Amino acid sequence: MNDYRRFLTFVFLLMISGSAALAQELMKVAGLVVDQNADPLIGVTVRVQGDNKGGTVTDMDGNFTIHVQKGKTLVFSYLGYKNKEVLANSSKLKITLHEDNKVLDDVVVVGYGVQKKSSVTGAISQVKKEDMENRTITNAKSALQGKTAGVQIVSSSARPGASPTVRIRGFSSNGSSDPLYVVDGVRLGDISGIDPNDIASMEVLKDAASAAIYGAEAGNGVVLITTKKGSVGSGKITYDFQYAIESLAKKPKLLNAEEYIQYMKEGKTFTEDYLLKNWDGTTNTSWVDAIYGKGKMQKHNLGFTGGNQNGNYYLSLTYLDNDGMVRGNNDLYRRLTATINAEYQIKPWLKVGTTNQIEKYNARSVSEGSEYGSMMAAVLSMDPLTPVAYEGGNLPAHIASALASGKHLLTNAAGNYYGVSAFYAGEQFNPFVMRDNGISRNSGFNVNGSIYADFKPIKDLVITSRFGYRLSGTRSSSTSLPFYGNATQSRDYVDQSASSSTSIYYQWENFANYMKKLGDHTVNAMVGMSFQESTYDYVQGGLQANGEDAVKKNNPLFYYLNFASASATKSVGGEKTRSAKYSYFGRLSYDYKNRYYLQASLRADAADLSKLPATNRWGYFPAVSGGWTISEEKFFEPLRDVVASLKLRASWGQNGSLASLSGYAYSTDMAQGSIYPLVSGNNYTTSVSPSSMGNDKLKWETSEQTDLGIDALLFAGRMNFSMDYFVKKTKDLLVGGTTPSLVIGGTTSPINAGNVSNKGFEFELGWRDNIGDFSYSVRGNLATLKNEVTYLDPSLTRLQGTTFMNVPLTYFEKGYPVYYFRGYQFTGIDSKTGDPTFADLNDSGDLTDDDKMDLGSAIPDFTYGITLTAAYKGFDLAVFGSGASGNKIFNCINRTDFPMVNKMKELFYDDRWTESNPNGSKPRAGANNMDKYATSSAMVYDGSYFKIKQIQLGYSLPRTLLKKVAISNLRLYVSLDDFFTITKYPGFDPEVSTNSVVGMGIDKGGYPTSRKVVMGFNLEF
Repeated sequence: MNDYRRFLTFVFLLMISGSAALAQELMKVAGLVVDQNADPLIGVTVRVQGDNKGGTVTDMDGNFTIHVQKGKTLVFSYLGYKNKEVLANSSKLKITLHEDNKVLDDVVVVGYGVQKKSSVTGAISQVKKEDMENRTITNAKSALQGKTAGVQIVSSSARPGASPTVRIRGFSSNGSSDPLYVVDGVRLGDISGIDPNDIASMEVLKDAASAAIYGAEAGNGVVLITTKKGSVGSGKITYDFQYAIESLAKKPKLLNAEEYIQYMKEGKTFTEDYLLKNWDGTTNTSWVDAIYGKGKMQKHNLGFTGGNQNGNYYLSLTYLDNDGMVRGNNDLYRRLTATINAEYQIKPWLKVGTTNQIEKYNARSVSEGSEYGSMMAAVLSMDPLTPVAYEGGNLPAHIASALASGKHLLTNAAGNYYGVSAFYAGEQFNPFVMRDNGISRNSGFNVNGSIYADFKPIKDLVITSRFGYRLSGTRSSSTSLPFYGNATQSRDYVDQSASSSTSIYYQWENFANYMKKLGDHTVNAMVGMSFQESTYDYVQGGLQANGEDAVKKNNPLFYYLNFASASATKSVGGEKTRSAKYSYFGRLSYDYKNRYYLQASLRADAADLSKLPATNRWGYFPAVSGGWTISEEKFFEPLRDVVASLKLRASWGQNGSLASLSGYAYSTDMAQGSIYPLVSGNNYTTSVSPSSMGNDKLKWETSEQTDLGIDALLFAGRMNFSMDYFVKKTKDLLVGGTTPSLVIGGTTSPINAGNVSNKGFEFELGWRDNIGDFSYSVRGNLATLKNEVTYLDPSLTRLQGTTFMNVPLTYFEKGYPVYYFRGYQFTGIDSKTGDPTFADLNDSGDLTDDDKMDLGSAIPDFTYGITLTAAYKGFDLAVFGSGASGNKIFNCINRTDFPMVNKMKELFYDDRWTESNPNGSKPRAGANNMDKYATSSAMVYDGSYFKIKQIQLGYSLPRTLLKKVAISNLRLYVSLDDFFTITKYPGFDPEVSTNSVVGMGIDKGGYPTSRKVVMGFNLEF
């Protein structure tokens, strides 16, 4: 017993002495961590080498304190900087960390994982958060314009809240060519509800090999969006504010009162007596100046971020309020968005996380983009002799007559009646009446995100399970109010309509990534499965007036379906649809010595019966790519001082498209017909017959693409260069209206009967350097494109697209670009008559449809962008521009069936034929064949342009001053956005389209781009 006690005493004393000895060896080390500019770094991890659990992080001033055994090695690590190791031999340390450009630029997001940029074998472009910060873009899609080669932005409207269309490597279909958007692993049909402030990076998967892992949805490219996450270090609070004043960027030149009278007299549209009798002699209305004023936009973003070794969080809240340039509040967009991201390492083998984006929006808009009843077209059509409103109570005779007959004339805020033209009575009328004759409201919400878990059962294996979701709801209502626009356009009673819809989407994906390094060999394998389901339902209702208002009272409180009048004609409709997709996918990558790379992938997708028949529902999408880093070869050593890295890439793959597949297009449909007395008595049987023939061979549209590329880093990494050549062939486009070889009843169902080819070069070049305290960078990109329809079912000559005054203008036809312009070739003015003349291509003596020809395409020959940045001490400057060349615009503003509408001077007035100017280049006023002139090459203009999208100057206050008031960073800036445009196009905006498919490059009066004066600041605590 005594021996046992002595043994315990000995162990106890030994432990005390050991602890005392250990305590004697520990020392307190304090220090400061700064960057190359001597600015403190917040959140740098400081730990003892070999100890992955302990350690500390630097505070807001870059200071740290740690207890360590003397002589041990301290490791300092910070994202984007090279690690630094220092021996703990002093109690005071000052550590300088240097940027690691390879770390900053080395990782890109790919489908179901990440890759080092040096090992990428596909064509992937990256847009970073720096390209989106402090810009007035409200939609993340706009951030892609001019920032990466091969990506084009097509805009059909610049109204507040409008969402542009993205095209990656051309136009591949007679239907939609929209890319797939994947946000934090969740597929989204639209990303307009994600605030650009919350995006960390956007990767554009351009070639088939990089996009093939998404199979049937990747035929038009893939845009991967990664939202921001927290980082290790002290928590940060940020507040960003931006205020912009908007104004019209360009004003088309229209006829003034004197010119209008002269033109109408020359064309004998009106007599001089009629003109003078119905004009007060002083009115000279500029409708552009009247309807457009100053718009304003304000944006607030509040963010919270932080984390430690086990987890991180990112929270943000953004409010956007954009009231557009149209006077009043009929063009506005208000949006509230929130982002909630977090992840936590629960166990060494388990990490869980969530990403969430929430959006609530309200929008109002004015009519645009149509020659029939568009407010934007009315601005360019209304005559200058009509006043905006009649002031002083002096009403012309036609207004007094309208009032006497009980017409509802609208008034302005001062109570004056709006002007009604005595010269023009068509679908367009006073823009203010068109603005105020109805109330249109749209609102909705979107909630999308994911919940995921990363499970690491063994070394090198990560199994991920991710549940993604998207919940959307929309509400819209339209109140049509009584008004009087002119003798042909009026309404006597109130009509009301409304609709509501809900969309629910979810996906569940499980995939495993395994990476094994064996000496110089690295193998990476990924395999997984995915299930997606989407449901959509809507309900709509309407109240149509019958001799009285459709609602009980003409009052905003009664503008709801619930207040229908007894006489109103009621309508109601709605349905629910569902679609689903099941998929398997896998990818295998091999890397030898960071020199040779090989990658292969395969995805199998099965569509549900709403898209394809059961016999043809599976699609298989393979891809293969390889790379060779030549600069790693021994023979390249003499060149490494100049060329730091040089890699060749090649890829091939196939992707699909679901865009045109929906609504059981393959099915054989039956329709009710006439009734027949097949039995005795007063009994009839309703007949049923096939309305469509069906097509059980219908399948996906498939894009097959080959890509050859080169990537280079030169001059110690200061210059980067990449080039790609691609050939993209899309086949099996869905085409309707074909003629079968046999004469049978019913309409033919869609068949796979069209092919399109896109090919071109892409170049990206960048340079960055610093001279002392002055740093600068230049980045540019350029892409060429040749687009052609290579096959169309022989029973079809061409597919018709957009029309103007019921005359087709765009066509989808073999041998031509997708939806090219087709019309008569204008050959000049007959010097004797002043009438326009056109080419008689078939020498028939008459102008027929066979005399129409290719008038050009809205698809540019090449697009480009350039970004310049510079910084000196606290000042920074950014200049960004983008442009396109070789594209055409079809001006469809002036309808010729109403010769009394106002005219654009350059198109009709300047250098027109007159008796004193028989060699004029424009037709005389009132010329014959003006309907053909308006749809001929005379109205096709060069749409090339270069826009300086942003010139921004900023200043960051010294941190030594800010830390006295507990502020980490404060940057003030001013900016000119979309301020300068170089173009020959005489319309509002060269970036114009009626829509992004069949109406590319058709200008019917869309909402124009505004130029903006911007002020803002970025504040960080």
